[in-house]
Amino acid sequence: MNDPRSGKLTQARRISKYGLKTAYALILAATFGSLSQDSLAQQRLTPAQQAQLNEQIKQEVAKVIADQKRWIMSKEGLAYASFVGSVKHPELKTQYMQQLSEGGKIYFLTCRQDYAEALKLLDKFPKRETGSALYLRAKCLDGQRKRLDAIGVYDKAAKKIGKGFSPGFRFYLHYAAAQAAAGKDVEALKNLRSAAERAADAEKYSSSKTAVAQAVMKRVGYLQEKRGKYKEAFDNYLAMFGEAQSQFHLDQPIEVDASVKSRAGKWLKEHPTPPVGADALARCKYLTTAAKAHLALGDEKKAKETLEQAIAVREKSSNEIPSELTEDPFSVLSQARDVASSILIRLDIRDKDYKSACKHIRATFVTDPARDDQKMLQCISMADIPDLLTKKDRDLHSSIAEQRLDMGAVVLQYVKPKS
Repeated sequence: MNDPRSGKLTQARRISKYGLKTAYALILAATFGSLSQDSLAQQRLTPAQQAQLNEQIKQEVAKVIADQKRWIMSKEGLAYASFVGSVKHPELKTQYMQQLSEGGKIYFLTCRQDYAEALKLLDKFPKRETGSALYLRAKCLDGQRKRLDAIGVYDKAAKKIGKGFSPGFRFYLHYAAAQAAAGKDVEALKNLRSAAERAADAEKYSSSKTAVAQAVMKRVGYLQEKRGKYKEAFDNYLAMFGEAQSQFHLDQPIEVDASVKSRAGKWLKEHPTPPVGADALARCKYLTTAAKAHLALGDEKKAKETLEQAIAVREKSSNEIPSELTEDPFSVLSQARDVASSILIRLDIRDKDYKSACKHIRATFVTDPARDDQKMLQCISMADIPDLLTKKDRDLHSSIAEQRLDMGAVVLQYVKPKS
């Protein structure tokens, strides 16, 4: 297996010309999978233990990000990349593909989201009717948003299972994603259950049991939400937090005493607007405090409007690659927004408005469940299609590639070297 961490100096010099914007969408699934979730669920952490856990998570996140950067410096990483700007570097893709077998090329193009090219090669591929090849074709058609065509091919591939085709959980996640996009929610739920049943061997497919379980729970929750089963959906979302769901304080009533009302009115008069020049964090905190004051004064409508503004606050990003998610989920701003979301959720639960509660708890996720299939676990694993690949294809490939491609296409920003 080629280890991208051993990139040659020439590769390092080449990549130094590019500004890489690291996406954070993968890190929770990649990190939490290595922690003992079962043991954590059995105990309520003290503040010191929680701080220690947070530090451990941050360290593992840093390692994941470092591994991703090293992979992108490899020949494989650069071949998968598309470049934003005037310099496209098509030779990186061409040179890498020259080393691959026909099956390896189809796999590479599919994962790179060059769907038309992959389908063109598939049409001429001798093994095009195997389960593995049908899986690749279905993924390409789904990528082209030809949902019904994709589902038809997934159906054909499913009939090959046990006949030289033995896919892991990813096949069922991808199958379900196409069905959900086409409105076939019942069928999608069935395949999500199949994915969950196969989560035990997740590491074979470049993931973790926890990551798969969370992906399934999020997607099941969203399908329940789509079908109007808001209470079930909310309970599913909430269950993902495990012991940490106590952060929402759902068991605490929203009550205000007279002294707080007096102070709230005074505070609002003294602070009618956010501080001049307030940054995103200060604005978010101001809006949340103002909302609490409105609640204290009994103006719940104004409080909710203000909290909605608080959870919408984002840092201004200099990122020129719109497909990349750049905010650190551990940032103070993210945590401040979660405070506002928690208050809204408590109000929703009090009013038994589970539709609104679903919306607000979704705002606390790193990736919205509505877009989870576009941001998490979307790459096909080589382990699912071994009959199409050669030893050289596998030797040129890193499992880190699949972890990165799970988030979608690799996009790099060209930066002109300083003279």
